Amino acid sequence: MNFLKLVITGSLWLLLPALCHATDNTLLSKQRSIFQQAHSALNTNQINKFNTLKQQLDGYPLQAYLDYLYLRHRLNHTNNNVIAQFLSDNQGTFYADRLRNIWLNRLAKNKKWQTFLDNYQQPQVVSRQCLRLQALIATNQHEQAFADIPALWLVPRSQHKACDPAFKVWQDRGLLTDELRLQRIRLSLENNQFSLATYLAKSVQNSKSTKAWITRWQQIHRNPLPLLKQLPGTPPASRKTVSLLQDIDISREIIQHGIVRLSRKSTDQAFENWQRIQTAYQFSEQNKLFTQRSIAKRSALRHEERALEFFGNIPAEPWRVRAALWQQNWPAVQQAIFSLNSDEQLSPRWQYWLARSQIERGEELTAYKTFQNLMGERDYYSFLSSDQLDQSYQMNHNPIVHTPSELDNLAQTPAVTRLREFYALNMMLESRRQAYKLMQTLSTRDLQLLAIITYQWNWYNQTIAILGKAKYWDALNLRFPIVYDTAILKAGKTNGLDPSWLFGIARQESAFNPRARSHVGATGLMQLMPKTGKLIARLINHPMKKTSELLNPDRNIQLGSAYLRRMYDKNQHNPVLATASYNAGPHRVKGWLPKQNMSADIWIENIPFDETRKYTSNVLSYAAVFDYQRKQEIKPLADRMPAVQAKTP
Repeated sequence: MNFLKLVITGSLWLLLPALCHATDNTLLSKQRSIFQQAHSALNTNQINKFNTLKQQLDGYPLQAYLDYLYLRHRLNHTNNNVIAQFLSDNQGTFYADRLRNIWLNRLAKNKKWQTFLDNYQQPQVVSRQCLRLQALIATNQHEQAFADIPALWLVPRSQHKACDPAFKVWQDRGLLTDELRLQRIRLSLENNQFSLATYLAKSVQNSKSTKAWITRWQQIHRNPLPLLKQLPGTPPASRKTVSLLQDIDISREIIQHGIVRLSRKSTDQAFENWQRIQTAYQFSEQNKLFTQRSIAKRSALRHEERALEFFGNIPAEPWRVRAALWQQNWPAVQQAIFSLNSDEQLSPRWQYWLARSQIERGEELTAYKTFQNLMGERDYYSFLSSDQLDQSYQMNHNPIVHTPSELDNLAQTPAVTRLREFYALNMMLESRRQAYKLMQTLSTRDLQLLAIITYQWNWYNQTIAILGKAKYWDALNLRFPIVYDTAILKAGKTNGLDPSWLFGIARQESAFNPRARSHVGATGLMQLMPKTGKLIARLINHPMKKTSELLNPDRNIQLGSAYLRRMYDKNQHNPVLATASYNAGPHRVKGWLPKQNMSADIWIENIPFDETRKYTSNVLSYAAVFDYQRKQEIKPLADRMPAVQAKTP
């Protein structure tokens, strides 16, 4: 009998953790339900019901968030001490920061300037920096306000209207000098803000001549060639005459702007005019270098034959290397690489191209050593180097080592429990704000642990972002997860596309965020524009009824992979061109095709858009990583990068 009691007692002790866990989950589910009811009651202004429900949430991580939601629309009717106490109690939360900013705006509107200053915290947007200036002036702290005003005034655009009252007091005190006005006029002209420059010119001492110079700048900006053709020439007798024939600072600036502007239309004309004009004016060496570099870089971006001529011996210019690569002028490639600064020379990018140039110049042994030094990393240039030596890729997978207690301790902190609850309740805006706050405050180690936690929640894009912040690149299970694989494998089979390539596109486009929306409207895992999605849906005989279908991962993958296949078919059946087209558009890629067949690595290096160049190399290297993650034989980049065929007439 005693033995039986011992067995029963022991069994109960073993069951206790599971029972406690079940109880905790039941309580949490109940609290989430009450929170949602309270949230709804507040939104419908049922305040008594809201307060009753909120009182049942003691200990729930988001109880204070309800207080924030209540307070933010009732600041005029809430005692300042209550607001200050809330901010103190919730210091370090994103919603305390937001409430503080709303309160500061309200205090400024009501001209409660001392309370505003007492509760002002940096950093702040420009509008509240301007309100702070008003507050300082209103509380007789003029010296501090006047010391801070020039930094906010000297901008190349119209400043926020909240600054106007402070600027007026500053100007009335005679502190706005012509020197400051002229500085801002220069800034405005350099940023093509001609209306602002003209407005500012009204108040300078030599207003008429200043406006005339602004007009010259605007004329040369709109149509540079006619004015440049008139130069050089005999300057007018009076230096007060507004003329580009004068060798003075402002005329040199306008001429330089005109040459750079002309290079956008014709680098040949820009170069010829510059060669004729520059010797007649006392341009600084720095200005000469800037102008020549601008012409040459524009020429290289267009893949023009004269680009190397325009560059001459300009040092430290990556596009000089690219221009030499495009022309496959290997001695010039080496000269350009050796002209880069030492740190840039040693980067994997330029070391790879140094090795390629060594091969082309018959320096096989030297090239072998250079390629060998690049191997062993998990990146585009290391993979290309491995291909050159016919060696396997090194993936260097190093999972984040941790103990269960480490993970649990972080998961139980108030900030992370808030994040968990926002995410569990599908409050994605709040989730992102909370995650961002954590990324600004957690240690590197805690960020690593947080990445594991968010991965366990299936919040893959946030995991990837957190590891980026932590600069931990080697946890491939977290950074390159095999997710949405059923849909991707199906799409790959349907469209005859390599699944690892599709994984690479989705990883680069959205980091596996099915809700991703870009600033231009690209949507979902594979970031399709709604117009493109509708077109592809019709072409595959599965029309879209509504744009929100793009937020469905399976549907997005179906349409994105069909679009990628379309890019593949329209671009020489070349994955390199198809990948670049997916990012930049097929019409642009068609314009980037060479006049003669070209190896794909040279073509990628010469993609004019930095974003598309990085995008293309990333997707190709990611495809190899996903081969590894999928436990497939790794397809070398050399096999994914066939030569780019010449453009057809």
